[in-house]
Amino acid sequence: LAARDTIPGVIRGRAVRLLLDEGELAAEEAARLMGLVLSPGTAPTDAAAWIEGFVGGGSGGGMLLVHDERLLGLVDTWLTAVPAEAFTDVLPLLRRTFSAYESGVRRTLGELVGRGPRRTERAAAAGHRTPGFAAEPDTGRADAVLPVVRLLLGLTEGGAERNDGEEGAPARAAGDLTGVGR
Repeated sequence: LAARDTIPGVIRGRAVRLLLDEGELAAEEAARLMGLVLSPGTAPTDAAAWIEGFVGGGSGGGMLLVHDERLLGLVDTWLTAVPAEAFTDVLPLLRRTFSAYESGVRRTLGELVGRGPRRTERAAAAGHRTPGFAAEPDTGRADAVLPVVRLLLGLTEGGAERNDGEEGAPARAAGDLTGVGR
């Protein structure tokens, strides 16, 4: 649904948002899809419908925009590029979407847009990182949780899954966690 052009924008936007929320779609891919739908080649009313589906009022979309600078930047860039003659067609859709946000979220979004690109973007361009986040994952810290994950999944140190009396329980290598949680 997210990739089909024949599906209404509000449904495609919601599908992308659901995939993003469930971790089935990377944030970069969601930003790419948003960038495509907000490109100048898309009719402004179609793009506004997509935004309504993606950041609809009741789904926490306002908080998503508050905390994800790239997505807010994409929406802001698109909105400032909407031609004046099409703006009146887009405005009711956007008003309906953004009016559903809590007043504090609307105020924060207004402040963020009014301030322009955040200093963190300029700092990142200068080589500074967000505090608390390293440039690369810390594999040592990630490996430290493996014993707990094995315990939670019922895996033994010998590599086989504990059966605990269950019939037909598959044996799985301790390091092979593929398919877990699906």
